[in-house]
Amino acid sequence: MRRNLVLTGLLIVSLFAGVAPAAAQPADVTLTVSVVTESGDPVGGASIEATWEDGETTARTASNGKAFIDVPEGADVSLAAESENYIRNRPLVVEDATAREVNVTVAPKGELTVDVTDTQGAVEDARVRLIRDGETIASGTTNADGSYTTPAVEQGDYFLELSKAGYYRNLTRETVGESTQLNKSMRRGTTNVAFRVVDDHFSPSEQLSDVRVEVADIGSQRITDGTVTFTLPVNSRYTVTATKDGYQSNTTTVSVGTTSGERTLVINRERALNVTAANERVVVGETVQVTVRNEYDEPVADADVRVSDETVATTNTQGTARVPIETAGNRTITVESDGVSSEPLVILGIATATPEPDTTPTATPTATAVSSPSPTPDELPVGMPGFTPVAAVVAMLAVALLARRRA
Repeated sequence: MRRNLVLTGLLIVSLFAGVAPAAAQPADVTLTVSVVTESGDPVGGASIEATWEDGETTARTASNGKAFIDVPEGADVSLAAESENYIRNRPLVVEDATAREVNVTVAPKGELTVDVTDTQGAVEDARVRLIRDGETIASGTTNADGSYTTPAVEQGDYFLELSKAGYYRNLTRETVGESTQLNKSMRRGTTNVAFRVVDDHFSPSEQLSDVRVEVADIGSQRITDGTVTFTLPVNSRYTVTATKDGYQSNTTTVSVGTTSGERTLVINRERALNVTAANERVVVGETVQVTVRNEYDEPVADADVRVSDETVATTNTQGTARVPIETAGNRTITVESDGVSSEPLVILGIATATPEPDTTPTATPTATAVSSPSPTPDELPVGMPGFTPVAAVVAMLAVALLARRRA
C-alpha cells in the first residue's frame, strides 16, 4: 500500500512539474528476407544491407538463403543484396514495414570494360553510362588510356552511352556477361550557332546592334546588323558574354547540341537616375520642382530627394517633387531609388534684400512769395478765372478813360 502511495505521489509531482511522459517509440518488426536467384534458388552467404530514415542494419543469409532483420514498424526499408557470385542492381524497397516474408531476387555478377578511341587515338574523359529501364546502373569516365571498367552489375542487356564535349553521342545496345570487353569509337563534330542580342525592357524586345559577343575559349565578334555566327564543337556548354557601351554586360551558359540554331542574349541599360530642376536659382523660402527619370528616360516614382543628405521629398508618379530651398548659397540635391543614386545637382539659393528705415528727419520745404509784374491787358488770358469776355471789355474801357483824365 505504502509503495503504491509513493508511486502515485511521484506521478502527481511529475505532472505538476511539467514532466511529460516520453513519446512511445515505434515497435520493431521482423522481416524474414530470402535472397534467391531469378530461378528461385536460395543464395546462402549473401550480405543484406537494410536502410531506412535515420537507421540501418546488416545481416547475412544462412545456407537456405534466409536472414532475419528487425526494422521499425511502418518504416520504408531499402534492401540491397550481394554475394560472391550474385548481385542486385537496385535495392528492393519494402514500404510500411510489417512482420512478413520478403524475397530479394539477385542475378549473376557481370562486368564491362570499354576502350574508347577516335581518329587520333585514345579518348580521355569520355563519359560512360550503362542504362537499363531508363535508369543509370553504372557510370564513369575513361582514363588516359581511354578505358573504363564498370563495378559489378547484373549480367544482361543494357544501353551503353558514350559522350564528350566536341563529340557526337554514341548510343548502342550491349549485352554484359561475366567479363565483357568492348572497343568503341567516337567522332568529333561542329555546328553553327547564331547569336542575336536584345533589350527586353521593351515589348516587343528591341534588337541591338554594335554589340560584342564573346564565346569563352573560342573568340569574339561584333554584331553590326542582326546576328553573328560561331562554329562550335557539338554537345558542349559555353560561357557567352554580350557587352555594349551604356549597357550592363550579361554572361550566360549556352548548351550546344548537334544541330545548327539561334540563341538570343539579353542585356539592359546600365541603371541610372537623371535629375533636372525647373530653375537653377531660387529665392530662399521658396521651392523648386525637380524631375527624376531613369536610364530609359522614364519617370521614376517614390524616389527619395535629398538636400545635403537629408530626405526632403519623394517623387510622385510623374517623377516630380517640390524641394524647399531654405538657406542661401549652393544647395546640393541628390536622388536615390532602389540602391541607385543620381549625380548631384546644385541649386543656388538667393536671399532677397530688405530696405532699412531712414531715421534722419527730412525738412519740409517752405513756400516763398515771389513778386511778379502785373499782366497787361493784352497778356490777360481769355477765360481766366473771374474774367469773362464782357468783363474784359469793361476793364479795357475803364483804363482808357482813366488815361484821358490824366492827360
